[in-house]
Amino acid sequence: MNKIKSISSSILPILKSVLIGLVVTLVGVVAFAVVLKFADVGSSVVAYVNDVIKAIAIFFTVFVLKKKGVNQLLVKSIIAAVLYAVLSFVIFSILNGGFKFNITFLYDLLFAIIVAVIASVVLNLVRKN
Repeated sequence: MNKIKSISSSILPILKSVLIGLVVTLVGVVAFAVVLKFADVGSSVVAYVNDVIKAIAIFFTVFVLKKKGVNQLLVKSIIAAVLYAVLSFVIFSILNGGFKFNITFLYDLLFAIIVAVIASVVLNLVRKN
């Protein structure tokens, strides 16, 4: 029973932070879609803005983990980043009407891990107030 409680206390904060990160992503994408509706933006800009939205969401995911007082923030941040990348791929594939697995997903996965590592290091360096 204690082992199950320990596992759930480790997994639950990760799942909550990933879900919050996904909500941040969806809000960012919808806000950017509204901007695109009224502004003429080149297609090359869209990819960069999507990456910034993902980076903000992943940073926020790690921030939520840090606020929850999670032990081993770096390891759990990487796990959360991988879970975030997989779930965002699934969600946006469903919204696009089909799964198209290609090298872009692997780049997104690597990007998510790099942002999570940077965010966890930065947040560990920031002192508690």
